[in-house]
Amino acid sequence: MNTAIIISNPDKNSFNKNIMDNVIKGIEKCGKNYSIIDLYEDKFNPVMTAEEVKLYTKGESDDKLVKKYQNTLKESDEIVFIFPIWWNNVPAMLKGFFDKVFIKEFAFEEENNRPKGKLNHIKKGMIITTSESDTEYIKNELGNPIENTIIKSTLNICGIENIKWINNNLANDNKCDKDEFLKNIEVYFS
Repeated sequence: MNTAIIISNPDKNSFNKNIMDNVIKGIEKCGKNYSIIDLYEDKFNPVMTAEEVKLYTKGESDDKLVKKYQNTLKESDEIVFIFPIWWNNVPAMLKGFFDKVFIKEFAFEEENNRPKGKLNHIKKGMIITTSESDTEYIKNELGNPIENTIIKSTLNICGIENIKWINNNLANDNKCDKDEFLKNIEVYFS
């Protein structure tokens, strides 16, 4: 089993980084392999140029990082996304990752004018987010953007079906709560 871990947070001292470290601890306890895609560390450019848009419409890319990320995903059967929720959505860096990496002919193909997923070799995934807003508020009052936009309208369409989402509300958590959250993450992946 190979796990692709995608992290999108510019702060190397963030709680997201602590979450990633605990995901890795759990994975290493099981002796599983993993790859890290750190969008900020890699200096990934999420913005498409006019030339990239032309290639995108053909299901192509000339971005070396995009090809590297696609190869990582081809070799993975599990995927983990770690990011803060900003303005009730993914950071722009991660949105650009989806736009540039999950392209036609790699992540999906057209069948009867509808997308048909091609990443069904990825058997499970987890989205781990942090937010200032309460999880129930995000789900019930804000239209559940992670479930509806990322899970259903992106990952499921691309063939990744078994996705779990957990959120840590940073605004109300004390150190004990955060430590327990991190321990639970490690246990989940071990």
